Amino acid sequence: MSSLSLQWVGQEAVDRISLTRQRCYSPALGQAEKFDLATKLDGRAKAGDILLATRDGHDVGTATSLSLNMWFRGARVACQGVAWVGTIKTGRRGGTSDGQRGIASQIMAETIRLGRDRGQIVSALMPFRVSFYEHFGYGNAERRTEWTVPLSILPKGDFDGYRFYEAADDTKLLELRDREAKNGQCDIETDAAALANYQREWANGFGFVDQPVKGGPIEGWVRIVEDRNPQAATAVIDDWSASSPAAFRRMLHFLASLKDQYSVARITLPGDLPLNRLLRESQMPHRQVDHLVSNARPYTRMQLRVLDHKRLLEAMKLPATMAGKLNLAIKECEGTTMRLTLDFDGGRCKVGSASGDADATMTDVMWASIVTGDLSASATRPFGLIECRSDAAMALLEGFAVGPTPFCQEYF
Repeated sequence: MSSLSLQWVGQEAVDRISLTRQRCYSPALGQAEKFDLATKLDGRAKAGDILLATRDGHDVGTATSLSLNMWFRGARVACQGVAWVGTIKTGRRGGTSDGQRGIASQIMAETIRLGRDRGQIVSALMPFRVSFYEHFGYGNAERRTEWTVPLSILPKGDFDGYRFYEAADDTKLLELRDREAKNGQCDIETDAAALANYQREWANGFGFVDQPVKGGPIEGWVRIVEDRNPQAATAVIDDWSASSPAAFRRMLHFLASLKDQYSVARITLPGDLPLNRLLRESQMPHRQVDHLVSNARPYTRMQLRVLDHKRLLEAMKLPATMAGKLNLAIKECEGTTMRLTLDFDGGRCKVGSASGDADATMTDVMWASIVTGDLSASATRPFGLIECRSDAAMALLEGFAVGPTPFCQEYF
C-alpha cells in the first residue's frame, strides 16, 4: 500500500472536498447536496484551510483548520478550530502492516503541525469521541448543562424590548456576541462569516432580540425551534446570548410568556449557572413527584490542546492571589515532556524553562482541563490524575479554576 499524500486545499477543490466529506459522514447518497452546500457556503474556511488525504489516487480522509479567536481569562488568543475530521468508510482500518499510522492519526498530526506553523496558541474541536482525541493531547475544556424546564415555573417579569429579529440587527447582534465572548472563558468570537453560515438554518425557527432602548444596543438574543409531539410542545432554544444577568432574566421572562404555546423549554447553559435557583420551583427531585420541576443533564463538548504554553499563560489575566513559583512538567502526547517555570505575581504569569524537579506533573490532556478551569486541580490529585509534591503548588494550580467556567457559544 502506498504512503498517504496530505494536501491543504481551498475552494478550487470543492467537488473533491464535498465527495470526501459525504463518504466520511453521510448515511446515504441522497444527502450529497447537503454536503455540497456545507462546503461551498461556509465562508469561514479560506484557501489552504482544508486537508485532503489521498492514497493510490483516491481521497480517503479530510480535516478543516479554521483561524478563530478565543477569549481566555480576559485575553484574546489565536485559536485553531478543527472541524470535519474524517476517514472514508472503506479506510478505517487503523495502522497498516508496514507500521504506518492510521489515516486519521496522520491527518491529526498534520493538522496540529499547521496550527503551530500558523502561530495559533490553542487548538479546539467538538469531538465525536473524546477518548480518540485524547490520543492527540486534547482535554475537555467546557462545562455545559442541558436544562428542560416547564414554562409555567419560569420566573415572570418584565421583558420590554423583546421583538422579532430583523436583518438590520446583524451588526448589533455581532457586537453582543463580542461583548459576551470577552466576558466569558474559552468562548470563540462570532464573525460575519459564521453568522451568515448559521443563518442558512434560521428558516426552521424564529429569532428574537432584546433591545430595551430603541436604537440602542441589543442586550439579548434567543432563537426558538419548535419540537412538537403528542406528549408536549417544546421550545428548543437553539441559540441564545445575554449581555448580563439582568438580560438573561429578561430572556426567561420572555420564555415564560409563551406557556400557552409550549409546555417546556430546552436550553443549554454554562455548567455553573444555577438555573433552578431562578425558577418558581427550585427542586430537582430525588424521587418521583407530582408537581412540575426542571431537570438537568450535564455533558461535555469542546476539547482543547495548548499549542504554545508560554504565550497562553503570559496573555491570561489571573487572580492577584496567585503569587509564587511553580515548576511544571507537561507530558506531551508525542512523547516529549515540556518543563516550565511559572512565576505568578500581580495577576500575571511569567514563563521560563525549568530546571530541577517538577512541583507538579501531568499529561497535556489533564493540563488542558486545568488551565481552562474545566477541572480544579484539587479534584485531580486524590485520584492520581496529576502528581503534585506540595500544597503550595496545588494552591497555585487552583487559581486557574477561579472565575467563569469554560463555555463556548460558537460551533464549528
